[in-house]
Amino acid sequence: MKIPHGKGFDLTGGLVITVVLDDRIALTGTFLGEIPDERGFHKDECHPKWEQEEPEFILLQLTCNFEESGLPEIEAGTIVAINVEQILFVFPGGVCTTEDPQK
Repeated sequence: MKIPHGKGFDLTGGLVITVVLDDRIALTGTFLGEIPDERGFHKDECHPKWEQEEPEFILLQLTCNFEESGLPEIEAGTIVAINVEQILFVFPGGVCTTEDPQK
């Protein structure tokens, strides 16, 4: 997935988002930033100049525990790096759900 910068969808640090991956796994957390794809970077010998700005990963600090059968449990507060190629869609906000409706 290409992050559509400058088209009304610029993510800012501190925004709570829900990221749905291509295998339908959803992660909710605070967007911390992007890690660029260094394979496409080129440096000028005198002055470093980054020619490519496409991110390879986004960083998300989980605000909800992640529990999916057959996968390791990840606690809220954990910082995860998500490969942008695996993102199906992103939407702002998100609510933590539990199996017990009383909680």
